[in-house]
Amino acid sequence: MRQISIDLIRIGCRTLLLAIALAGSVSLQAQHQHRPLPAPSPDPLDADPQPFDIVHYAPTLDLRDAPDRTMSGVSTITFVWRESGDAPTFRFHLRDLEIDSIFYRDEMRPTPVRVEHQTISVPDSASYHHAIELSGLSVSPGDSAQVEIYYHGEMTDEFGPGRWGGVSSSNNVLYAMGVGFLNNYVSTTQHWMPCYDHPSDKATFTGRFRIPEGMRVASNGLLTSVVDEEDGSQTWNWHHVHPASTYLLTFAVSDYIEIELGTPELPMPIFSKRSDSAATHTTFSRLPDMVTWYGDHFGPYPFEKVGYVNTPQGAMEHQTMVSFPSALSRRASAINLTGAHELAHQWFGDLVSPEDFRHAWLNESFATFSEALWLERDGDFEGYLAGINGKLLSYVGNDVVREGVLPLYDFPRESPSSNYPATIYNKGAVVVGMLRYEMGEARFFEAMRSYLDTFAYSTATTSDMQRICEEVSERDLDFFFDQWVRRPGWPVYDVRLERLSEPGAVSVAFTQIQDSAYGIFTGVSVDVGFLTPGGRVNRTIRIDSAEQTFSFSIGSEVESLLFNQGPNLRTLAQFSMVLTGVESTGKHEGTLPWRLATNGDLRELRSLHAVTPREVQVGIYGTNGSLVTSYRVDSFPHLLETSSLPSGPYVLQVVEGGEEQHTIPFIITR
Repeated sequence: MRQISIDLIRIGCRTLLLAIALAGSVSLQAQHQHRPLPAPSPDPLDADPQPFDIVHYAPTLDLRDAPDRTMSGVSTITFVWRESGDAPTFRFHLRDLEIDSIFYRDEMRPTPVRVEHQTISVPDSASYHHAIELSGLSVSPGDSAQVEIYYHGEMTDEFGPGRWGGVSSSNNVLYAMGVGFLNNYVSTTQHWMPCYDHPSDKATFTGRFRIPEGMRVASNGLLTSVVDEEDGSQTWNWHHVHPASTYLLTFAVSDYIEIELGTPELPMPIFSKRSDSAATHTTFSRLPDMVTWYGDHFGPYPFEKVGYVNTPQGAMEHQTMVSFPSALSRRASAINLTGAHELAHQWFGDLVSPEDFRHAWLNESFATFSEALWLERDGDFEGYLAGINGKLLSYVGNDVVREGVLPLYDFPRESPSSNYPATIYNKGAVVVGMLRYEMGEARFFEAMRSYLDTFAYSTATTSDMQRICEEVSERDLDFFFDQWVRRPGWPVYDVRLERLSEPGAVSVAFTQIQDSAYGIFTGVSVDVGFLTPGGRVNRTIRIDSAEQTFSFSIGSEVESLLFNQGPNLRTLAQFSMVLTGVESTGKHEGTLPWRLATNGDLRELRSLHAVTPREVQVGIYGTNGSLVTSYRVDSFPHLLETSSLPSGPYVLQVVEGGEEQHTIPFIITR
């Protein structure tokens, strides 16, 4: 029957096909029509086991109207029953497209049998789906079956121009994006293909796409054949041998040309408009190097192809065929951090997918961390730290302002958050970098490879990642995952530097002053720089409690401290410093006269406080020593004029009477 359906769709005779199929059909629901079905939930934020396991999707789509979104098709879903029972229920999603008929077959029924379906829709809920109750049928675990669904209509993206999710058409490109940012069901493959649209159930894929003359279609897996049809159209057949979550399936149709950067053993096709092809070739010129670099760290590339397709929107890590924004391809930047991010997803997100979307940080945090890892390829560890530092500044200066303070795991999704808040990208990258330091270089990457090997071609949870890291490191890491992944917030330290009587001897006291709702952070490693007349001396410390004091003998007079700029790591933490103790000039015994403070959230405003108000000259310097601004101050507290300064580290210099100087480092994040 499937072969008949394919042949007839090729000549556009869907009505004839249905007439043939209906003539031999027998309803399994003849005895119990439309009995009320439960609506348990294909909930994207929960892994709700179903009585079936999808094995393979085989859609055949007539897209001869492309780039228009109208289509007709048949999709065959092969699955295995997981439970015993009478009158089992099969559920699937299909949104905004009209179902013409559904047929069921199993080992006992080689001839398809027509069945009825019900649409389950709960307002404002993600539990919208279709259900087939197979009355009069008994199944046992391991029984295999197929459902054939015939459908047609106009594919939708539901979210309007410029928004993510579903099937969009613009710039002569018809393309599918696998997730939405604001929809309550997250995965959007249901906008073009009947499927159980939940990441927990992975399946292999064969896609047959009939497209207009002069166009090409890019999809998952390998292109097995292109069939010329009598009307000048072509049917492109793609087959993906590795299981994929439905949100990672895709297609894109346009007048593409193909750029091949790989080898026969590992093809790397890049689909591009001809007008963008030269720039696209430059953008992806280092793709083979990326694949090798990530393979050295995470294990061999896990799929049969590395593919990218230029689309008006992106980027999206569809398995073996990344949808990549054309605007980025046109930049012709071979460093291509976005391309590196999406490539890393082939390991983190595709090879191992989240059991449900509460665990989306396992995708985005590790892929964003991998951007910095790619910078390490040419810039050594300094390049990596610069990449992580940029994520840290973006998170504290931008993301928190827009989204609020969110955890990485099971974060709120209401506006201004979304299904993919920037928090799980930038905060997540910093946290993964901290995990790298916490575990040590060798054990961290060993744990990553073990995680990917253990759950290869399957799904995993946050607890699974923690367990693997604990097994490899032979340590309890619950404190780390609890405070950095499951909880929101970060530590904010009031720091007091006391200069002791012994030359070069200081004590540094740290007191956590963050909102009590975020709890106390333990085991926090921080790079501290001691600024001396002869330069900077770096030490890495570990703060284990709400209040902790460290003593150091630096060997030279300590003028001030600089945090998070050392050679080892970048830490999600903030610092407000007070200097006390013996003055080098001897003019001021006891408390030093200046303190730099921030406003309540420690992000934007900075004020200078004086113990004894007096006129001073203040200057702000960049880290390269250049003077940014300088002016007189005679009233306190004084709000520093920093509104026009870009994000980055600075040094505040306070000069009294033209001779006595005090320097205080600080960081601006926006």
